[in-house]
Amino acid sequence: MIDAHTHLDVRSFEDLEKMALCGIEKIVTCAHNPYRMSVPEVYLDHWERLIGMETKRGLMAGVDVKVAIGIHPMGYPKEWQRLIEEMPRYLEDKNVVGVGETGLHYLRDDEKNLLKEQLKLAMEYSMPVVIHTPEKDKGKALQEILKILKEVEIEEDLVMIDHINRDTVDLIDMDVYVGLTVQPTKINPEEAVEIIENYDRKFILSSDLGSLKSDIYALPRTRLLMKKRGLEKRKIVESTYKNARDFYRL
Repeated sequence: MIDAHTHLDVRSFEDLEKMALCGIEKIVTCAHNPYRMSVPEVYLDHWERLIGMETKRGLMAGVDVKVAIGIHPMGYPKEWQRLIEEMPRYLEDKNVVGVGETGLHYLRDDEKNLLKEQLKLAMEYSMPVVIHTPEKDKGKALQEILKILKEVEIEEDLVMIDHINRDTVDLIDMDVYVGLTVQPTKINPEEAVEIIENYDRKFILSSDLGSLKSDIYALPRTRLLMKKRGLEKRKIVESTYKNARDFYRL
């Protein structure tokens, strides 16, 4: 299994070990906003931590950790353009496999510009990009994201739109990867299985582990439920492993 979206820097080493023990072989940890990201230097330190420390913690725990580097819409400095200028040297690191977590949250104009700039970098470096959708006004944010994706003309297979639920899956009119986040504040295993069963999309399951309530067993728990429900093996393998492997080129 591959956990395609986590925030390992706020989780314990014991959590990493438990994930390895339950069959998770690879983890992608995405940049986020663990602090008040008031100045660019805070983000640069955050990226350095993900690349330098989290990959090493993964090795110690017996799981292969890769990194996505991005600027999260829930917290970014006013001087974010400096970060766009710094990102290329991080994207060239061998442990960096994607751009993210980016996206829209409050739907401000500045967020939209920030998203566009990160999409342009993803296109320039031919790297996959993880796009956040908010809990509130998810449908409205998703429509705006889709509009921006079409405007910049990014290749569809470079995009994963994350945190999708049963109310928004029908809104996606592009052949992008669809992220299903099994977490108490997003969707539960039952809803994830229902979506995977009823739709034929490029689904990627993840736990989105963070500092709030999360489930380190989200993937094995959902995979077990899929087996109990009798879902075809292809859908189980694709959503828990193959699609994430293909998306991140792992």
